[in-house]
Amino acid sequence: MLKESDNIILPKVAPGDRMTDDEFFEFAPEDRKAELIGGVLVMPSPAFDPHEDRQGFLITILRAYVRHKRLGVVRGSHTAVHLQTGENYEPDVLFVAAHRAQIVRREGIFGAPDLVVELLSPGTANYDWGVKRRVYAQSGARELWLIDPNGLDGSAFFQRGETGLNEVAMEDNVLRSSAVPGFYLRAEWLWPDGGELPDEMSVLKELGVT
Repeated sequence: MLKESDNIILPKVAPGDRMTDDEFFEFAPEDRKAELIGGVLVMPSPAFDPHEDRQGFLITILRAYVRHKRLGVVRGSHTAVHLQTGENYEPDVLFVAAHRAQIVRREGIFGAPDLVVELLSPGTANYDWGVKRRVYAQSGARELWLIDPNGLDGSAFFQRGETGLNEVAMEDNVLRSSAVPGFYLRAEWLWPDGGELPDEMSVLKELGVT
């Protein structure tokens, strides 16, 4: 146990602190979301229920699908992703293909995931649309989904092309992933008319996971 006489100074970790990458991975809190953006520690407010409901839905169906097809690994919002110096994010959902499994380490992901999903909220949307989208593109992410819990109109989907991450549109309200083979997303799953998200088992059955 540390005592005052030990003369050990523990680092202060608070929103707005400047930190190195090593400090972030060592001292950033494990019990809540924290990101290092431009070398500055950012700790967003707790998410609203529509955000959490969709995050849980997406990670459930994507993780089950990826494991069933043996495609790679899926992680959630407390997995740190090191992309560049001073840029360490914790996306809401991420996928890393099996042939790139070496970037998945005990401390987090060291390199760009193949698919990144960010659910937008008022406190973080500017980061997601701005610096984070740019860094994801520069770092080699193959696909990025920016999902507005309130509806399709505020959402955007990007897939890698010759010029980087290019915005793509749903076709007939269906988005087919370029990073996760065979996986697709229906607009009605995320924004159902009745308000309640569909049963995950029925969605997985449609996706061929039995």
